[in-house]
Amino acid sequence: MSECEGCRVRAQGRPGWRLAFVAFALVLSACATVALRNPPRIDITAVALDRVEGPDAYFTIDLTLTNRVDHPIAIDALEATLSIEGEQIAQAKLASGPVHLGANGTADARMSARTGMDAILRAIAAAMRRGATLLAPGARPVLHYTLEGSATLGGGGRFPFSKSGELGEHR
Repeated sequence: MSECEGCRVRAQGRPGWRLAFVAFALVLSACATVALRNPPRIDITAVALDRVEGPDAYFTIDLTLTNRVDHPIAIDALEATLSIEGEQIAQAKLASGPVHLGANGTADARMSARTGMDAILRAIAAAMRRGATLLAPGARPVLHYTLEGSATLGGGGRFPFSKSGELGEHR
């Protein structure tokens, strides 16, 4: 067999390996994205502008996490996009290390986000466009937030979450 014929034989054998590799990769990705049977519940208790330092604005997001299964779990990461009045203004993440939840237990957690004042001004302009500044005397303007992201569990499972409400409101 000449060198070129050997190359052709090896090249013809590769598509089978490629197909097997692609199938294996699909199985692995399917396992990683399988929806959790009963993921922890995430409740937002407050979203508030914490402070302004120079050109930066800092937000805190207070959460209550509820484990709905009968064995302890850990939430290693929470990451989300914070939007105000439909304007994406910051990326928020868990402010401390993993949150451990006992079997059927709850725990409080906090996320933090930092953004520039330019993003805050865009959100205020969006509120003005929707008429949030046209208020009755004594009423305060209301800014709406949305927090969309995902949680990563200790075992590597991930699940999405999306919450919305009003800035400064406490539940």
